[in-house]
Amino acid sequence: MKMRKIVSLMLTVSVVGSCCACKKTPESESKTTETNTPAPTSATETTRETTETTSETQATSETKFIAKVEDESDDPIVIYGYESDFGELMKTYLPEVEFEYVQLPKDEYFKKLESAMKEEEKTPDLFMCDKEHLQDYSYSNRSIDLKELGIEPSDLSDQFAYTYEAASDSSHEVKALSYSLAPSAILYNRALAYQAFGSDDPGDVMRRVESWDNILETAQDVNLNSEGRVKLLAGISDIRDTFWASHSGRWIKDNKVVIDKDFNKYFHLEEVLMAESLTFEAEYGSVDWEDYITSGNVIMFFGSLLRAAEVIGYTPGHREESGNGENGTNSITDENKKEGQKGNETSESESTSGTSETIPPEVTGWAILPAPEASYDGGIWLMAASTCDMKATAAKILRTLTMNENTMEQMALTGIFVNSQTVMKKCAADPFFTSDFLGGQNPYAVLVPVAERIQVSADTEESTYAFKEIETLLQAYLSGQIATMDEVKQQFTIGLEELFGLTQ
Repeated sequence: MKMRKIVSLMLTVSVVGSCCACKKTPESESKTTETNTPAPTSATETTRETTETTSETQATSETKFIAKVEDESDDPIVIYGYESDFGELMKTYLPEVEFEYVQLPKDEYFKKLESAMKEEEKTPDLFMCDKEHLQDYSYSNRSIDLKELGIEPSDLSDQFAYTYEAASDSSHEVKALSYSLAPSAILYNRALAYQAFGSDDPGDVMRRVESWDNILETAQDVNLNSEGRVKLLAGISDIRDTFWASHSGRWIKDNKVVIDKDFNKYFHLEEVLMAESLTFEAEYGSVDWEDYITSGNVIMFFGSLLRAAEVIGYTPGHREESGNGENGTNSITDENKKEGQKGNETSESESTSGTSETIPPEVTGWAILPAPEASYDGGIWLMAASTCDMKATAAKILRTLTMNENTMEQMALTGIFVNSQTVMKKCAADPFFTSDFLGGQNPYAVLVPVAERIQVSADTEESTYAFKEIETLLQAYLSGQIATMDEVKQQFTIGLEELFGLTQ
């Protein structure tokens, strides 16, 4: 049980008789602490109740769960994170839960989280995790198996499988659940596509990018026809994550390093992209990379709706019916159209692609297509810390944000890609999710099948080491430090043998 200061005890006790109370926390310039103290019930009491909005089936499941798992403290549950809107998310969908949200800047977050886990006070019960750190925390003893919260694998049947498979350790114990997903696709500039291909129609463009060979050929055509002023991609690193997303083969089999066709294909693609100057050689996600896209010099990029929001100003949302529902309006996407749609400034009189195609005035904005491989470029997971003594409340939060259909439907209306196949399929079929920004496309009709197909490596630790080794060798090969592919393969084999102790 956490140690508590006298002032915290007094505040917790006073909750019963007051309408608003907060747990006092030390001030810090590097973090924001947000508290929610509902009245008149305490956190422990509320975790033993089912909310009025849950279904009878959900209530039965939660009652069974609470009988096995209880909170060990009367303190508010402590949640560490980096997302600025998470506190509001909690207040909106879990108003009955007493919580303390410690928000830290993303660039300081994981370092300060590690320190917090070693303290005797204000240790995290739940903490936020991103894609880049997910494996590290899933494989460590800093997080706990969700079965300790009463959450079984069978409870996750409606979630997208990759989200919990990616958050599992070597024993296949699930350590985290994602409440905000980021499946990735191709987003392309319609005006530039029309100039380059004579059409901005998704079906026509799809035929040019449906395989890696097609993408390479299209990149060559775009570069040639525009005399290098426009590129298909901003940098050679654009293909990296998407290419390897579906790699299912093992890198080590029978204690031997395996070099398969994907290895050869990847190096070939990257070598041609570099040798023929088919990109602007900007690192994926960098400031230069974004500038090339928003200035109208790059036709497409790989990314999720979250990345599209950051790079080109896309704002996801739902068309709300106005008045009594006679006509549908879309204040969110209409506002996007008014404010900019970054990277779509090319006019009829200013053709940068080098083609003679004149862009019709109605060809504006962006479009979305599935990439050659199903992948994801981010997401937000919640983990129960090894210091968690609020297991019942932690489970309640995870169940509400990742399993409660009513809650997730409301979250989806705000633009969150929620972790429910049922809800997201409804969004994909809902005409009010079409976007003017995307030329009338419903992005979820593209992204839901992508999320269903995303695969996670059978051995994530093995894959992580292999991909790091591949990127190191790729840079050495492209820079001329390694002369031949035979030498690349030899060094890759030696590197993995040493990393995994396979040398004789």
